[in-house]
Formats: sequence, structure tokens, C-alpha cells
Amino acid sequence: MAYARINMIEYASVEEKERTIGSLKGRHQEAFPELRAFAGVETSATSVLTISIYDDEEAAERAGIQSQKFQVDKDISDLFVHEGTVKNFFIDDAHLESLKKLGL
Repeated sequence: MAYARINMIEYASVEEKERTIGSLKGRHQEAFPELRAFAGVETSATSVLTISIYDDEEAAERAGIQSQKFQVDKDISDLFVHEGTVKNFFIDDAHLESLKKLGL
């Protein structure tokens, strides 16, 4: 059953947030091979909320280990993680391609 990890990440600076986001842009699948869906939402000048969806809890756990490695050189001042089984999901297929073309 699909499993999600939701991270609330507070970076030490705007520059660190931008550097981290930039290092992942276009590399989601490379950095996290079992990732099935991802959205990152800027919630303030120095914070991001991310939603990552995996096939199951085991895949999410493996990605959690990869995430810890990815965060080693990042200046993160606070991190909250929530996770659980996905109970609802929707994406408008008609707009999926236009979202992909945004280059996010």
C-alpha cells in the first residue's frame, strides 16, 4: 500500500534552502530511486514542506536512510517528519504534463 513521508524542514538561511533545493532539482529519481511522487512547498523564506510517496513502508524506510545521507552537508536547523499510509490521492491527468514541463 502506498506510503508517504512528510517533512517540514527549516534551513539555517535562505541561501542554504536554495542550495539544497537546487541540488535536488531534476535529480529526484536519481537521489531516491523508489520515489513515486514528490512535491516540495516553500512555506517561508527558510522552510520547505515536502511530500514523498513510495510503493510501501519498506521503500519509504530505505529512502529515509538515503535522505539522511543527502542531508549530511546541509545546514538544517529543524526537521519534523510525519509518515503513514496514503489514504487519498488525486492528480489531474490532463494537467500532469504541464506540471512536468514547469521544470520543478
